[in-house]
Amino acid sequence: MAILYWVHSHEHNDIFTQGYVGVTPNFAKRMREHKHKFKSIWNKIVMETIIVAESSYCYAIENKLRPFRNIGWNKAPGGFRNNTMIGKENPNFNKKGEQASNFKGLFVTPKGTFVRAEDAAKEHNCAISTIHRRCCGRIIGKRKLPPQNGYSFTQKV
Repeated sequence: MAILYWVHSHEHNDIFTQGYVGVTPNFAKRMREHKHKFKSIWNKIVMETIIVAESSYCYAIENKLRPFRNIGWNKAPGGFRNNTMIGKENPNFNKKGEQASNFKGLFVTPKGTFVRAEDAAKEHNCAISTIHRRCCGRIIGKRKLPPQNGYSFTQKV
């Protein structure tokens, strides 16, 4: 079971274009999370339960109310997990290294080239943040310091 809800201000009267529409199995917990996000206007907000039903039905209705990004206070389109594919149905499932969708580039160090900063850190026996700093440089104040000699970060093309 899940709840389709509408969070909106007192002036809002159109669920299709105003406020925030969401689905949750735990309404009280979700409202606590929203309270943190909307803390500056929380005392001016109305929280309405629209439907209590099976989660698939609630997500289908949410998808009809928020079919696109940036409708009302919603930033993402509605529907089950923003229409992401989970597990083996995702085309990026089990892709690692340069084939992964979140691949940013290669960490080049004196001990070799690494796809992940974690692997380079293990090889160099140092922290991941140290590899990032050595390969990418860093900003101190308004100055950008370059990478250390022998280290670089090659971005994905």
